Amino acid sequence: MKKKVILGYGLLFLFALSVFIGQVNAQDEEVVEVFSVNLLSPNTSAARNQWSLLMENQLPKIGIGVDFHESTGWGNIGPRTWYYPLHDFDYIPTYAEGGYDILFVGWSWGLDWDPTGLFDSASLVPYGDNFYQYINPVYDDLLTSYLTELDQAAQIVYGQQMQAILYEDLPDIVLVYPKSLFGMKEGLIGIDGLLLGAGSARYEFWDDPADHIIKYAIPANLAEWNVFIYASFYDGLWMGGVYGALYQRAQDTNVWEPQIAAALPVFSPDLKSMTVDINAGATFSNGEAVLAEDIVYSMQLFMTPAVGSGDYSYYNTWFATNASVWAVDTDTVAFNMTDVNAFALGTISFSIIDKSTVEPLISSFGYDIFNEVPLTGNVGDGLVMSCGPMIMESFDSVSSTVKLVPNVEYANLDGYVAPLLDEWYLTYISGKDTAVSELISGNIDIVDGQYFPQIADFTPAGVEGILVSDPSHQEMAMNLRHPVFGTGELTPEGTVEAAKNVRKAISHAVPRDIIVAQILEGLGAPGVTACPNVAVAFDESLDPYAFDIDLALEYMELAGFDVYGKGAGIEGLIFLSLLGLASLLAFRRFRK
Repeated sequence: MKKKVILGYGLLFLFALSVFIGQVNAQDEEVVEVFSVNLLSPNTSAARNQWSLLMENQLPKIGIGVDFHESTGWGNIGPRTWYYPLHDFDYIPTYAEGGYDILFVGWSWGLDWDPTGLFDSASLVPYGDNFYQYINPVYDDLLTSYLTELDQAAQIVYGQQMQAILYEDLPDIVLVYPKSLFGMKEGLIGIDGLLLGAGSARYEFWDDPADHIIKYAIPANLAEWNVFIYASFYDGLWMGGVYGALYQRAQDTNVWEPQIAAALPVFSPDLKSMTVDINAGATFSNGEAVLAEDIVYSMQLFMTPAVGSGDYSYYNTWFATNASVWAVDTDTVAFNMTDVNAFALGTISFSIIDKSTVEPLISSFGYDIFNEVPLTGNVGDGLVMSCGPMIMESFDSVSSTVKLVPNVEYANLDGYVAPLLDEWYLTYISGKDTAVSELISGNIDIVDGQYFPQIADFTPAGVEGILVSDPSHQEMAMNLRHPVFGTGELTPEGTVEAAKNVRKAISHAVPRDIIVAQILEGLGAPGVTACPNVAVAFDESLDPYAFDIDLALEYMELAGFDVYGKGAGIEGLIFLSLLGLASLLAFRRFRK
């Protein structure tokens, strides 16, 4: 064969090889770093530590490098976020400048989702918790409508419109909605898991048909003695059975319904004032009738600084003075609020105590009675004698055990029946293994979810694991003053829309299903927006951002980034293409 022909075929092979390699490179191009960030996360949760490390590895897959990941305590996080001092900058800058880029954080909510102070522009740091520095006038207007709409159906529409905006703008990238796993003796009835997880359980419906006794194990000491000073979720569990309120969450539907009130409030034309009639059968456990003055006095105690209530600031937001609540007559109480409040039923559903019992105690012994162990000292049963379904029979501060028994007077309420249980215990047990062992042996009926048990712990006969959704979410909070994914000024496109596309890329890089299945071991659900999936207003039409690296890379390219770079791979492709072109020209010359 002639050399010219051999050379010609060889050059053709090189051209074909260049095209093939180019195609392979196009299918398997290496992603290059186009910008980098710093991550900030609290070191208080083992699960959060895992998914923050997971995202540290995920971000480079879409061209976002991680310079530094600081896992630290809240004392170091606060000054970079919601407590940023605004000295060197009049906004929260990037992590490198003393602020933050991306923060892994979680938020707890009630069943009524109220995001006031988090995303609205009026709550920008230092005036609120809007450390995201998110500003959207449309969202602000919807929030105003949402917070002032008293018709629940209309309010839900506003809430879902707000969620649609947050879903699109992504000031936070919601990762998961956690769930708690409770261990329970098989056969227990009447336990609404959602109300239990929200701290609003209706104990009058609970029962163990076998013996009418339920013993509940908790992982923390009981150290707060009455409803005015408590902050612990676990102290709140027994208080929810003892203290009655005007309204309570309904079993199963979770909407507000009258308890000590006779009916829903009657609002004034401006919707800021309301009157409430008291249920004719409402009595305290000592048999005395619940009067309007008891409700007035109870709220005024919450608003008295010397009492030390953790809810003091909340009530002083909605009620200007103690005179904002008054008795119209013995059976009717009136409230005058500072503004229209879509969650008014929850606001006025504080715990009620007997004025005729507590006022003399304060007069004689001062506010120190709020620091005394129940059923002891000067206070006796004065601060735990209320109008709920249960009464406290004993409180052991050494073993941290509370025993509640039915309040026989509760059956006097119109439309209500006496509790089914004979005895209800809340007791501290140290350590998950001990608590689970006590459940299996029959000494305990419920193991709280905050022991963080696993499904395998509840496989023995006679016990079961119950999943309960928490009204909370875990997220990646985004600093919207970051010049790339916040303002977009340092993206190739240089636009706010480009910054949003980067945030969408990050959201599509989150393997939510993997976080739920592997890190949370099934104890959660993929996150969508900051509204928890158990809240009344949750928009079920929104799906979590799908885990899709290819789609994430497309969003990075929409922001103008060349995520495949101009490095060696691309240069090699250009070289081979030029080589192929040269081979064609050379072959033409030889053929001549």
